[in-house]
Amino acid sequence: MIEDEIYKASTQFRIWSFTKESLHSLRANTNAVASERLRAVQHRAREAPRSATPSTSGNLTPNPSDNETKVEAVLGKDIECLSAEEELMFVRYYCEQALELGDNYKPPLPTMVRATAIQYLRRFYLTNSVMTYHPKTIMPCALFLATKTDNYYLSLREFAKAVPKIEKPEEVIAPEYTLTQGLRYTFDVRHPFRGLEGGIMELQAIALGEGKPAPYHAGQTSESMKQAIHSIAPLSSSDRVSISSRISAAHGKARELLKTAAQMTDAYFFYTPSQIWLAALFVADKPLTQFYLDTKLGPGATTVDAGNPLEMIRTKLMSTLSDCSMLLESYSPLSSNPEMIKDLKRIAKKVYQCQMVEKLDPAAPGSGQKRSTGKLPGAEGTSESELERAAKKRRLEREKREQESKDIFGGELVTQRSKTGEK
Repeated sequence: MIEDEIYKASTQFRIWSFTKESLHSLRANTNAVASERLRAVQHRAREAPRSATPSTSGNLTPNPSDNETKVEAVLGKDIECLSAEEELMFVRYYCEQALELGDNYKPPLPTMVRATAIQYLRRFYLTNSVMTYHPKTIMPCALFLATKTDNYYLSLREFAKAVPKIEKPEEVIAPEYTLTQGLRYTFDVRHPFRGLEGGIMELQAIALGEGKPAPYHAGQTSESMKQAIHSIAPLSSSDRVSISSRISAAHGKARELLKTAAQMTDAYFFYTPSQIWLAALFVADKPLTQFYLDTKLGPGATTVDAGNPLEMIRTKLMSTLSDCSMLLESYSPLSSNPEMIKDLKRIAKKVYQCQMVEKLDPAAPGSGQKRSTGKLPGAEGTSESELERAAKKRRLEREKREQESKDIFGGELVTQRSKTGEK
């Protein structure tokens, strides 16, 4: 078996693949930085009125506006920030909403487009917090971006019609630049769907006696493979169906897992697309998957022969598939659990309070400054002072261009210093 060098060169492998420990650490750091910044914003907002108006005792009949009342309510008690686990649950809820939103279109958005959008969301919130950027604005933008990157043309106006509570189409793409920054301008997502289709086609060909033996299995023939697949033990004593029907059933169940569990869990961060689809097929029909691996790597042995590389590869692969299949099986929709729905409502209230505090920050989202709260391995962080210097530089350059544009012949081609030197 040859390593997939093409996949290892992809941004999905180089930037968006993690160990469980590194992924947990990244999310914890993002959450901690966002929480610390929000507390600092609240502290500055509390101190600002005191320094500006040290004494207000002369005003006995204050008449604050509704906005001022909300601000006072937000500043009245210490902000309760979300935990990293609560943030992850909140993001997962909006990933499920992205799946449902795709059904609002006629025809419904392709599975690949929805899956790409969900991975954009999950990637974005590795280094950005829901306390800073609410998923309800990022999710539609991610879905629209996915229609473009997956070459599924849909006009912005047509797309916006199906998005609830959107008054202007421009609202959909308002956070697009922020989203693309969070994605580090990497839009390629490698999905496991096509791999599953290829594997199913191979199994169907084997069942018809048209399978191609592996080059390193000397005794294997198309006919022997056909006999072997027809003799696979049934999943249960009462479940005796034709091999064609069995392959179709496994295909449907595995594809459903790829559309749901693989998207809502961290499978894409931990495993390759081929490992994910094999794990989904493993969950759908374990004996059928083991037979498929037999055709590629030979039958599994009870003891591993160190001199046989295929046996070593199979042992390592089975361990990986077992871990991935357990991850896929652990998923259950949030909407199916009343306790989770209750938790989501509680989390949503906390997010609302965090957003209210966020609005008190002059450098909050919408001011043009990037608010990345985490840092991917290998990615350079950007401090607020650097952002301010960059903004000042852009402003000076813009003012210079505007000044030059007032001259109908354009700006000077030679600087004053150069002209003086020529004299």
